[in-house]
This record gives sequence, C-alpha cells and structure tokens, in this order.
Amino acid sequence: MTPKLYTSVLELPDKNIKRRSILLNIEKELSKPIYRIILEIIVITFFILIIAAPIINIISNVIDNIREIRSRLFFDELLGNLQWQIMKTALWNSFSTAFLAVGVDILIGFPIAVLLTRNNFRGKKILDTLVDLPMAVPTSALGFSVLLFWRIFNVNPGKILVIFVHIAFTFPYIVRNLKLAIEKVDPLLEKAAMTLSAPKITVFRTISFPLIKEGLIAGAILAFTRSLGETGATMICSGLIETAPIVVVSLRKQLQLPSASFLSLILIGISLVLLIIVKLLARRNVSTKKFWQIHYDIEYSFSRKPFTIGLKVFAGILMIIFILIPSFYIISKIDINEIHLELFAADNKWAHLWTSLVNSFQIGFFVVIIDVIFGIPFAFILTREKWGKMNAVLDTILDIPLTIPSAALGFAVFLFWGPAGLDLASPGIEMIIFVHMTFTFPYVVRPIAATIRTVNIGHEEASATLGAVSLTTFRKITFPAIKNGVIAGMIAAFTRSLGETGATLIVMGADRTIPVLIVDWVEENSFSSAAFASVLVIILSGILLLLLRLFSPTKEEGL
Repeated sequence: MTPKLYTSVLELPDKNIKRRSILLNIEKELSKPIYRIILEIIVITFFILIIAAPIINIISNVIDNIREIRSRLFFDELLGNLQWQIMKTALWNSFSTAFLAVGVDILIGFPIAVLLTRNNFRGKKILDTLVDLPMAVPTSALGFSVLLFWRIFNVNPGKILVIFVHIAFTFPYIVRNLKLAIEKVDPLLEKAAMTLSAPKITVFRTISFPLIKEGLIAGAILAFTRSLGETGATMICSGLIETAPIVVVSLRKQLQLPSASFLSLILIGISLVLLIIVKLLARRNVSTKKFWQIHYDIEYSFSRKPFTIGLKVFAGILMIIFILIPSFYIISKIDINEIHLELFAADNKWAHLWTSLVNSFQIGFFVVIIDVIFGIPFAFILTREKWGKMNAVLDTILDIPLTIPSAALGFAVFLFWGPAGLDLASPGIEMIIFVHMTFTFPYVVRPIAATIRTVNIGHEEASATLGAVSLTTFRKITFPAIKNGVIAGMIAAFTRSLGETGATLIVMGADRTIPVLIVDWVEENSFSSAAFASVLVIILSGILLLLLRLFSPTKEEGL
C-alpha cells in the first residue's frame, strides 16, 4: 500500500493538538476558585490528620486512663512506684546523654563551622560532605559501627558508649545550623572592627557571637531533641542502660498502653516546649549585649594565628576520632567468608535481608509519593496564602515531627490509626507507612517552600496576562522553577524513611525494615550479617546524600 503524501503541514494529522486542547480545557476548569478551595481543604485536613490529630489523641488517651496510669505507676500492689522510678531513670539517662553529646558537639563543631564558612581551601566541599554523612546513615547502622570501633579501646555497651554514638549522629545538626547562622553575619562588620586593631577574639565576643547566638541555640536544641528521641543506635550501644524511647518501645511490646502513653506524652510535651523556644528565638531581634569580658592581653594572645589555626586543626582531629572514623569503621570489618557463611546458613538470613530491603524501599516509595502529592500544595499555602497568624501556626505544627522523639511519635500514630483508635491500619507495612508519612512530611515541604520563595512572581503574572490559567502557569512556569526543591524533598524524605528505627519498632508487627533487621542481628550476635546490612545501607544513604546536595536549594532552611 502506497503511503499517503501530504503537500502541506496544515494537512498533517496532529493528534497532539487535540490532546493539548483537551488538557488546556481540563486545566481551565480546574483553575476555577472553587477547586482551589476544595484542594486547600483536603490538604489541611490531611495535614491535621497526619500530624496534629495523633498528638491530640494521645493527650485524650492519657486523660481517659489517668486512674489506671496513677495506679500502675505509683500505687501498684506488687511493685509500688517501681515503674515510675524506671521512667525517671530513663528520662535522666536521655537528658544527661543529650546534654553531654550536644556540649561536645558544640566544642568540636564551632571551629569546623567557622572553617567551612570563613575559609577557602582545597577539599572544602569534601569536608562539607563528610560533616553531613553521619546524618544520612541510618542510626542503627551507625550505632553498630560505633560499637565495633570503641570495642577496640575496651569501651563496652553502656552510658559512655551511648554518649559517643549520640555525639556522632547529632554533630551534623550543630554544624549545619552554625553554618547558616555564621553565613548571615556580614563579614564587613568583623573586618571593620579588625581594622580598628581589635583582636579576633574581641571581634567574636562583641560582634559575631551576639549575631549567631540564636542560631547556635536553635542548633543545640534541634540536636538535643534528636538525641532525646534516638532509639536504634541507643538500643545497640546501651547494654543495661535504658533511655526514655527504649522504655516506650518496651511498654508497647508488653501492651502496657496507658503507661506508654504517659511517657510518650512527657517526651512530646518536652519537645514542644523546646520547639516553641526555637521559634521564639528565630523571631527575636538580635541583641548586641556583651555576654562576657576577657582581659585584653588574653584576647590578643588567643587571637594570634598559631592559636586560631591550632584550634581548627584540633577540632578537625577530634571530628575524625569521634565522628568520622567511628561512623564508618564498620566498612573495615567486612569479611566476605564470614558473611557468606552467616547469610546463607540454615536460617536463611539472605532471604530476611532481601525482604527487609524490599520493605524499606516500598515503604519509602509510597511515603514519598504521598508526601509530594500533599506537600506541594501545602508549601504553596505556607508561602503564598495570606492567612495571618494561621500561617505561623501551620508552620510551627509542621516542625513538630522534627523535634518529637520518633518512638513517642510512632506510639501516638499507633494509638490514633491502629486498633485502639480509628482502626484503619494494623501493625505492619500499612502502619509503618502512616508513621513514616508523619515524620517525613516536613522534609518534603521545607525545600519546596524554600524554592517557591525564589520563584520570580513576575513570570507567573506575565503568563497570566497572556491568557494562561493558573494550572497552566504552574505546569509551564512554576513547576520547572521548583522541581529541584521537589526532588531534594523526595530524596530527603526517602533517606529519613530508610533510616528510621524507633517509630518502626512501635508499629511494625511481624514486618521488618532494614534498620530494624540490623538491630535484631546485633542482638543475636550475628555481627557479620549485621555488618553487611549496615554497609549496604551506608552506601545507599551516601548516594542519596550526594543526590540531595546536588538538588538542594542554595539556601537551606533550619528550624
């Protein structure tokens, strides 16, 4: 059959024109104000159900069961107030560990943050990446690596080892927030003071520190809450020591739900207070008040190059010893022969590893898709809607999952969505997805909101003046401008989901994710299998971190 020849372009059959016309008509219909209102109602409802409702529900649960809680914790017929004493000890362990870890992080991290923001040198980008790496590694893998490293020096599981592992995984939070704070200080102010012969320490004390102190406090509080809620690494390194999240997991396994609710509410309350403090600090006007006074001769001596350079070198050595080597020491412990013997032994660990890895990726995939579907419109609500104080309220609520201990948050989600609440999900993959959505949602919204603020509104207005409806403008103009923020949010959420342990332990049922499997294998003394699983997750997390740095908005947002 002879193919038909066309003498004119106008005669060509153009199905694309028809499809484009249909698409434009759909976009025109969906751009009507009523659909925007419906979308905002759906998104806000999702946001409330996912983040706010579980926390409100746990408060209600404690109130409803206050008599049982009082009886079990303080007036038990057999144990008296033993359970309350265990909770107090666990809370003390959590607070003291977090306080010491953050203190050490500040001492090491401050010179490193100054080095990364005020100095240019070869390998700066590599150092900047190395600082962030522990944050991308699942804490169960990091905890096992730290355990293996400090065993060389006869540091056994217990309080000291828990402090060491908390120093390692909270360090990036301190450095990141300090970097953001220091970058906001105009270097000209410091140079102007130094041209007047002021020593560097005097400049720091009178000019720099008052300008960065809020960022330092915010970073310290964020690291403190992160330490307060850590579960996976702590379980591996704790020995006989119990922290508050471990007790929550234990009470959940024993089905002592009222007691677990009470301890979770304590942790949630503390975290909310700390979050409010961070928000207040972020809105304060900077004060130039002097916080301390040092003799001029001492300040001059400490401002000399040998001291300042030596301080940075010393901080770098400590970072290598306490953070970088322990975090990745596990790579050196890989023994192929032992791994082969364990993974393919009679209990078939390889099948468990593969199943857990598939579970982790499936959960991360579904969580990221749902987060993006609701996260993009929610980011626009935060940045474009003029709702007054409501925007500030939504912005604050969004940060709650970042500060609440994941075990407490997981228990709140379990009570709300599980058999004891709405009964819409059973322990297992479904409920893991629910809880992972809760704490990953801010990781998607924040970078998207940051990129939306950088979009030139004039381009969108020009599109509208040319007759494009709002959805067409979004598809053609806005989305291409914010796509890097969307990708960065997706990678950050997937990485966070991949590494979560505490909340997963609460809601997992018979299912396992890769971080939980690592904890199980360490407890079984299957060290070779746990090492292989840990290295596998570290490699995956490292790749995701590199992608995240590639797509992240140029200006990061802290809490």
